[in-house]
Amino acid sequence: AIEDPYERDSFECVINSIDGCLEIYTAREFAKYIEANLRNEKNALRAKKLRRSLGANSRKLKVDAQGRVLLPEELRLRISLSGEAMIVGALSYFEIWDRAKYEGGLVDADDYFNSATGDMTSPDYQPTENDS
Repeated sequence: AIEDPYERDSFECVINSIDGCLEIYTAREFAKYIEANLRNEKNALRAKKLRRSLGANSRKLKVDAQGRVLLPEELRLRISLSGEAMIVGALSYFEIWDRAKYEGGLVDADDYFNSATGDMTSPDYQPTENDS
């Protein structure tokens, strides 16, 4: 449930067709996401296509009185959510997956995290200039 009353009415959903999940942002984080993506896009035509793509693939989501995010059928169909959903935190946003798809090996966040951070958690780890 969404407990922060300031965030309850302000969720944006981006349909992520690459991974097959929904990315859910607060309005504030969604604005940062758009700004960062457009700032990095120097080509005017590509920036226009990016705006169009974000507009076509994002939706405002409603939050009910209990703080639950309501997923319209259209969004459930886009990610093939037919059974149980799984919510996965991703720092500044969270993802909604079909549990079977997520657990079926499409995403193995634990293995990736362990391989990406394994050296840093070693007692012998020494940071380099590239780590900062």
